[in-house]
Amino acid sequence: MQNLADCLLNYLWTLNFSSDDIGFDEDWAVKEIESLSYDIEHNFTDAERQALKDSASRSLARWLREPDEHGYTPRKLLKSEKRNFLECIASGKFSGPELS
Repeated sequence: MQNLADCLLNYLWTLNFSSDDIGFDEDWAVKEIESLSYDIEHNFTDAERQALKDSASRSLARWLREPDEHGYTPRKLLKSEKRNFLECIASGKFSGPELS
């Protein structure tokens, strides 16, 4: 189940942050996000929602990890809206923050 949760998180990330780069129709992307948010909140089991929360927590931990032996850490690349997105999902707010 965790692999599916990771895939869903990546898909939501893509819809929220890469739609323009990929060329998705904005209206379609918004409807897809709304539909997925509804399904997560109303049709997913508690275990499925927990798996998605865990996926977001793991992703956040990877982004915020301590620098490695060469001083590299991806923290500076994580913009505030992306961090907020992951924090919302990790805390169980599956509709997420308002994104522009």
